[in-house]
Amino acid sequence: MKKSVQTVGLLSVLAAGLSFSGQASAASSACSAYGDVQPGVNPSYQHVNCLVTEEALEQEIPPEVVKAVITQENGDWKHFDQNGNAIVSADGGIGLMQLTNQSQFDPNLLKTDLIYNIESGVKVLDKMYDRNVPKIAGADGDVIENWYFPVMAYNGLKPVNSPIKKETGQVNTGAYQEQVFAKIEAESYLKDTNLTAFPFQAEDFQYSPDSDENIVFNKMRYSLTEKTHKTVYQLKAGDRVITKGSLKDIPKLRKVPGGTSTDIITSIPENTVLTVTGSFQYDQNSASTRQFVWYPVKTASGESGFISSAYIEKTDKPALSFSDVPAGYGFYNDIMALTSQGIINGFDDNSFRPDENVTRRQAAIMMLRALELPYDGMDVTVAIEKHGIMSGYTDGHFYENRPVTRAQMAIILANAFDLTKTAPISFIDVHDKMKAYEAIKQVVAANISKGYTNNTFRPDQPVIRQEFAALLNRALQQ
Repeated sequence: MKKSVQTVGLLSVLAAGLSFSGQASAASSACSAYGDVQPGVNPSYQHVNCLVTEEALEQEIPPEVVKAVITQENGDWKHFDQNGNAIVSADGGIGLMQLTNQSQFDPNLLKTDLIYNIESGVKVLDKMYDRNVPKIAGADGDVIENWYFPVMAYNGLKPVNSPIKKETGQVNTGAYQEQVFAKIEAESYLKDTNLTAFPFQAEDFQYSPDSDENIVFNKMRYSLTEKTHKTVYQLKAGDRVITKGSLKDIPKLRKVPGGTSTDIITSIPENTVLTVTGSFQYDQNSASTRQFVWYPVKTASGESGFISSAYIEKTDKPALSFSDVPAGYGFYNDIMALTSQGIINGFDDNSFRPDENVTRRQAAIMMLRALELPYDGMDVTVAIEKHGIMSGYTDGHFYENRPVTRAQMAIILANAFDLTKTAPISFIDVHDKMKAYEAIKQVVAANISKGYTNNTFRPDQPVIRQEFAALLNRALQQ
């Protein structure tokens, strides 16, 4: 396929037991569970989402790109006005895709037929990909970043859309394609992913700011050193995906595609590996304004549900599970987050041993991994001291096989994450003469540790593996 974007199953997925009637296009047929598209009537948001997604896949374009273009052109995804007439902009843009000056299409159908309007707009965008515009070296059309210049061409290769402001050398954030790509990040990725930027130079573009002539591109191939992003709509049953998100926006496993808070099965921590079990489905709430879709997945522990496509990307990492850490275990999310990242490992017998003490050497290794700190062949105890995160005892020994205490863990985290803010504490077993006193106030202020319900901190108590995972994972989310 010329752009390597493949449909992975049209809408076998909308809902069980629904029959589909023949329609004017593959997209409309696949989306017939929502009903027929009526003249002069705007379909539901999810019906449009389905029509756009299926047409984009039919023409081998990442749906994320097409949806962002529509959002840029027509923010509320409406084709008809309240009188049932096609919305036409001041500059002649027609309907949902806001097509202008497109003589190859029937202008009357562009106004009256929503499906024709979508098909035509996607065809125009497809044609822009085949134009002589810059591309990413070695990338195909399934890479979202490779649509930067085709999206620019959809609006016009004019000076106003130059990626770089010639007079300042700064990125032109007002350029059409920049705004479209910002909408991909906001709507398809929910702001948890930054698309990779091109290494533009002012000399890459030849134009006069006052001219209406097209920009001349002096560089036609770009090499991106950072990871690019393939469309998520290619996933199929058996693929493994890894979750994205943040402490404030944690992916949720749901009973149904979309749904409400009552349909949440559990939270899935960032960097958890899941297995896709089928084709994507659309939001069960037809009025929902979510642009993403939902994939059926299975956790390593065998729990099944649906997860938003905004929070997942394909991975080669294996799905992890531990015989002694079932789903719902107290620190399950923290343990899975760190093991998925390779910061803390399980054992050969498929156990995690959550109640086992963490030694000082083990803590040093895990901190170096978590912070991605180099140690260039040095012993880990030497490296961790060099980076100022841990130190030995006053007698000159590191005592690597001793367990890490909770007081020492507070110092380690305060050093590693440059904690400076403090909170007042009143633990009955902590006093201001202790070496760890300030560090304990700092981890409390950062909501990494709160102590126990009997107003103790237990500074001399060894840190066990599940506790280490919880404390470090909270610190990494700061």
